[in-house]
Amino acid sequence: MLITADKVYGLANPKNQIAQFDCISKYLIKYSEIYDDKACFLFPFSNFAPSYMRKGMWKIKLRKALFVILLFLTQLGLMAQSDTVTLKEIQVSSVANPVRFRKIPRQVGIISQKEIKNVPVNSLGGLLEQAGGLDLRKRGAFGMQADLDLAGGSFDQALIMINGIPVNDPQTGHHNLDQPLNLNDVDKIEIVRGPSSRWFGPNAFSGAINIITKREPGDNLTLAIRGGQYGYFSASLLAGYNTGHILNYTSVRGSRSNGYRINTDFKDLSISHQSFFTVGASKWNLQLGYVGKSFGANSFYTGKYPDQYEKIKVMSAGLGIRGGHKLEYHGNIHWRRLYDRFELFREGKNWYQKEGGWFVKGVDSAGFHTPAGFFPYQGPNFHRTDVAGAEGSVGLKSKIGKTAAGFSYQYENILSNVLGDPMKDTVFSKIDKGAFYNHHKSRQQLNAFLNQLYQKQNFSLSAGVNVFYNADYGFMLSPGIDISWFITGNLKTYVSANRAIRLPTFTDLYYEGPDHISNSQLKPEKTYGFSGGVQYFMKAFTFSASLSYRLGSDIIDWIKKSPNAKWESMNLTQMNTLGAGFSFTYIPPKPDAQIVKSVRINYHYLYSNKSATGYVSLYALDYLRHNLSIYFRHAIFRKLSAGWTFAIQKRNGDYFDYIRNMKVPYNTVFLLNTKLMYQLSHFTVSVQVNNLLNQTYRDIGSVVMPGIWITGGVQYHVSLKKK
Repeated sequence: MLITADKVYGLANPKNQIAQFDCISKYLIKYSEIYDDKACFLFPFSNFAPSYMRKGMWKIKLRKALFVILLFLTQLGLMAQSDTVTLKEIQVSSVANPVRFRKIPRQVGIISQKEIKNVPVNSLGGLLEQAGGLDLRKRGAFGMQADLDLAGGSFDQALIMINGIPVNDPQTGHHNLDQPLNLNDVDKIEIVRGPSSRWFGPNAFSGAINIITKREPGDNLTLAIRGGQYGYFSASLLAGYNTGHILNYTSVRGSRSNGYRINTDFKDLSISHQSFFTVGASKWNLQLGYVGKSFGANSFYTGKYPDQYEKIKVMSAGLGIRGGHKLEYHGNIHWRRLYDRFELFREGKNWYQKEGGWFVKGVDSAGFHTPAGFFPYQGPNFHRTDVAGAEGSVGLKSKIGKTAAGFSYQYENILSNVLGDPMKDTVFSKIDKGAFYNHHKSRQQLNAFLNQLYQKQNFSLSAGVNVFYNADYGFMLSPGIDISWFITGNLKTYVSANRAIRLPTFTDLYYEGPDHISNSQLKPEKTYGFSGGVQYFMKAFTFSASLSYRLGSDIIDWIKKSPNAKWESMNLTQMNTLGAGFSFTYIPPKPDAQIVKSVRINYHYLYSNKSATGYVSLYALDYLRHNLSIYFRHAIFRKLSAGWTFAIQKRNGDYFDYIRNMKVPYNTVFLLNTKLMYQLSHFTVSVQVNNLLNQTYRDIGSVVMPGIWITGGVQYHVSLKKK
C-alpha cells in the first residue's frame, strides 16, 4: 500500500548512518513537539484525510479524570537503531536541528534495517511480533491474515501508518496488515505504545505503528528467490533507479504455497513504486501500490465452518510535499481502495458449487442450523472500501519552543452486499467477477491539532489537543501531556497522560446474520491512558522499565440479554488494562569484530478486566498475559552468521474446540526460530527454520498454526552506479 512517502525521509542524510534513524518519521518530525538544538519530541499528529467524494455524498456527518501513581523501575532501552553506534549517540538531523532519540518522553520501539535482514520471519506481521509488547494473532502462515493487537488493545484499536499516513481499513481491522510491502522495502519501523489520538487522530486507541520505506541513493538491484516445505515458493525484485533528477524505487513480489493442512493454500502478488523529486524549494514524493491475495481460510473466523476462503485486492496512491526552514510545511493527498470477497463455504472444483438456489458439496448443503430452523447459505460477502484524504501542517520555532498546528480531512465509503444502508439500485463490480453491492455507507471526518513544546536544559514538556468532528458523533477532544526529565546524564524518567478515541468499523455497525443483530447507533470507544518509565543509557547497553494504565469506556462488544437471545453489538463494556514491562538491549561498539552482534530481551505483562453487568459477553479476554521475546544474533565462522528468536507466550482465557465440543484453555507456547546466513560479495544464501521445536499452538482458538517449516533462499544485490 503506498502513501505519501518522504515525510520521514527529508530528515536523514543517507551518507550518515546515525542520521538514518529518523525518529518517528520525518513526517512526524514535521510536528516535532520537543526539540532544541539537541533534541526533539517527534510525535506529530498525522491523520489529515482525503477529499475523495462521490457526487451527492457531501454530508459531513472527560469522562472524569483519574489520578494514577506510576512506578518506575530500571529501564530497558527502546530498541537499538544501528549496529555501529550506541543509543546514547544516535541523532536525527531535521531541517532545523538534530534529534536525540533518548529525549523522547514516551514508550517508543524501533526495528532497524539491520534487524529486518537478520530476524527469521517471513512477513511484515512476523517482523512486528519481535518488537515486544505486540500480539500478532496469526491465521495461517506467511502473513496471509493476521490481527495486530498493541498494548492489550484489539485488532481494531491500533493505528497502522506507512510513512506517516494512516492505512487502517474502515470495514474491519482484519485488513490492516494487507499492505503491498516486501520486507526488502522496509527501512525501519517505529512503534508508539499507548493512546495517541493527540498526534495521529482517531483510531490510535492503544498506540500507533509507522512503517518507513527505503530511500537509498544510487542505482541498485536486489533479486531474491525462496522455497521450502508445503510447496512454498516466492520471488521478489527491488530496483532503485534514476530518471533524470527523479529517484525511483519499484518493488515486485509474489509467493504461493499448497498449505500446511487442508484449505490453507495461498498465493499473493504485491507491486509498489515510489518517486522522489524536487521542484524549487519543495520536495515531492509519489507512491503507488497494489496487492492481491487469495487463500484458503480454514476456520479463520469460526471453527464451526472450516471451508472458508477469501480474496483481497488493494490499490493505493499518494502525493506528498514538504519544505521550509524556520516555518516548515508539509502536506499530502492519498487514496486507497480495497476489494474483499469472503466465502464462508469455499466455491470451486472439489468444493461447494451452486445448484439452483443452494450451494452443495456432495450430499452436504451449505447453511446454518439455528433455533429458528435451517437457513441456506446465500453466497459470498462482497465489500469495496474507499479511503481518501488530504492533510496539511506547519511548524514554527520561537523563544517559547516549537508550535505545530495542522488539519486533516478524510472520506470513508463502503459498497457491500451486507454492510451499510440498503440502496435502491444494485451495483455490479467490473473488477471482481460475480460481485455485486446493494448496501452503502459513507462518512467524513475532520481533524485539527495544536501542540506546543517547551524545553529547558534536562526538562521537557509538551502538551496539545486534537479536535475531531463527524456529523454522526459530533465534536470530540483528545488532549494530552508528556513530561521527561534527565535525573543524571544517563538516567531519564518520563510520565505521560493522553486521551484517545476509536471509531466503530462498518462491520461493528452493520454486520448481522441468523444469530446476530446489527447496531448502527454505536458510539466511538474512548480511553484515558497513563504511563511512565525510566531509562538508563550506557555505552553498549540500554535498560528500561515502564508501567501503564488504560481506562476504556464505551468499548464495543457483542452481548446477549439472555442465553437464548441473538448476539447484538453494544457500547456496554468498560475495560481497564494494566501493563508493565522491561527490556534490555546490547550492541557492541564494533559489532563486525565481535562474535555476539546484538542481544535484545523484552518482557511485557498485561492484566485487563471488563464489566458488562447483566449480559452475556462474546469477546473473551484472550490477550497475552505474559509475553517474553528474545533476539540474539551472532557470528559462526567468517561470513556465516545466525539470528535467533525465542518467545514464551501465555495467553489469557480459553477457546471453544468444536471437535471436542468444549472450552479449552490456551497453553503456554515456546517458539524458537532461526536463520543462518552466508554472505558473499553480491550474494546472500540463507536457511530459515520456523517453529524449530515443532510446537502445536494457536494464536486464535479455531486455527492450528503450522509446525516446523523449513525454507531456503538466495538473494542477489548489486549497485549499478557507474564508477
